[in-house]
Amino acid sequence: MAKIFQLPQHKRFNYKPRFYSQRDELRKERQELIKQEVEAEKNGRPARITKDELANYIKLSRKAQKKSNLRILIILAILLLIFYFFLYK
Repeated sequence: MAKIFQLPQHKRFNYKPRFYSQRDELRKERQELIKQEVEAEKNGRPARITKDELANYIKLSRKAQKKSNLRILIILAILLLIFYFFLYK
């Protein structure tokens, strides 16, 4: 008889809403960058890349790209010559 009038209990959840703050995220990123720079300076490495180093890196990468393109063209020319000799002889 008691079960007829007994209502089910409500379910309880452990819900904790999340809060996102873009300002906090940016602050944390800046703090991490500063920590990395301080550690780099302690170890004797430069913390940031200078303009001269960046320009030198760009020159070297462009030079390597040109060499790579030249190799591809040479290989392509050789393959075309081989194909030509097999096709017409």
